[in-house]
Amino acid sequence: MEKGKSELEKKFEQDKESTASDSEIIRRASIIPSSQEENVEQETVSNSNSLEEISKLFEEKTKELEELKDKYLRVCAEYDNYRKRTAREIKEIREIATEHLIKDLLPVLDNFERALQHAPDPDDAFVSGIRMVFSQLKDTLMARGLLPIKAIGQPFDPNVHEALAQIESEQSEGTVVQEYEKGYILGKRVLRPAKVVVSKMPDQNDENNGSNNH
Repeated sequence: MEKGKSELEKKFEQDKESTASDSEIIRRASIIPSSQEENVEQETVSNSNSLEEISKLFEEKTKELEELKDKYLRVCAEYDNYRKRTAREIKEIREIATEHLIKDLLPVLDNFERALQHAPDPDDAFVSGIRMVFSQLKDTLMARGLLPIKAIGQPFDPNVHEALAQIESEQSEGTVVQEYEKGYILGKRVLRPAKVVVSKMPDQNDENNGSNNH
């Protein structure tokens, strides 16, 4: 009997221990969700802070990018203005240099023309050579934009003509009747005005005196 009671007691104690173990497991199981919930809340807060930091960083980088873009556009605009200004200045320098050179050659043209006008024998071989050189020089200058100013028979224009004298003429008053020196323009600029003589109306006193003599 004592042996049988002992076995029952042992079984009872085992069942008791098993029940205690189950209770401990249940207790621990009830604690775990609470701990996990705290961890989840902490992770949520941490993630929220991370998102705010990322959003703030994104805004800062976006602002920096816009500032860099503005600087880039300003630099591009300044460079474009510099390039245009430099090209314009180079063009003006070339035009001025060309203008000065051609202006210095105008007396050479005058001397060629005078020499050919006063040549004793226009058909002489030497004169023909001079005429050919003169023609080449004129063609070269004309290709650079040099043009003679029209004078004889044209109305006097103070912008391109320089009046040296006035004479009575059958031409209408203010008409260019003689040309002492050719004038030239280069593009839209007057390199040298044409030196001319302009017609005027006959003097009334001279007319009256002529009629009285008759």
